[in-house]
Amino acid sequence: MIYLILYFISGFVTIYAENADLPRMVMYVSKVMLMPLLALYLYHHTKSLKEYRFIYLALFFSWWGDIFLMFPRDKESPNAELLFIGGLVSFLIGHVNYIIHFLREVKQKKSATIVVQNPMYVIPFLIYIAIFLGVLFPHLQTMKAPVTVYGTVITLMAIAAFNRKLQVNKASFVMVFVGAVLFVFSDSCIAVNVFYQPFEAARVVIMSTYIIAQYLIVRGIIAARD
Repeated sequence: MIYLILYFISGFVTIYAENADLPRMVMYVSKVMLMPLLALYLYHHTKSLKEYRFIYLALFFSWWGDIFLMFPRDKESPNAELLFIGGLVSFLIGHVNYIIHFLREVKQKKSATIVVQNPMYVIPFLIYIAIFLGVLFPHLQTMKAPVTVYGTVITLMAIAAFNRKLQVNKASFVMVFVGAVLFVFSDSCIAVNVFYQPFEAARVVIMSTYIIAQYLIVRGIIAARD
């Protein structure tokens, strides 16, 4: 429980520090603590590294994504695009690891999963990625390929989370799927804010949904043991 309390305290401090007149180092320290604390929370409940190695890898690469994206990225800075791509690649690898774990959870009943039995369930996800890319594409310039790949992967992550339905207990399914949807929402807000139309509450919305999303996914994975 202590790791979870510290996780949400670090999350609150990160959000507050990003939007208040505090030394930037406060935000750097609190943000860098988030994923390690969540990993400790996972280990405290599972006592297993091997079984959940892809979740730990997802958290590890999310940690790197947090690091890349926490530094100021002035558009005139030569490092701005490099930092953004570093964060994009890190989170992309993190999502791939989540996908692998979700697929491993249903591998014994792959032919009986809800998406295999009724592919129509994939349509809402396809509509999302079509709208997402359709809105952003004219504004992406040199980032068209990276953002397309990332949008596709995060959509596949949400589909893989949905595909756990009926293969794990209800609490696990709901928490992981809601977490995946919030992760998609958070990342979509980043893309909209960076490439389409900056909005005032972006930092609060992006970070709060991200913190809750990561918690729900990890908590849902733990709940699958029940």
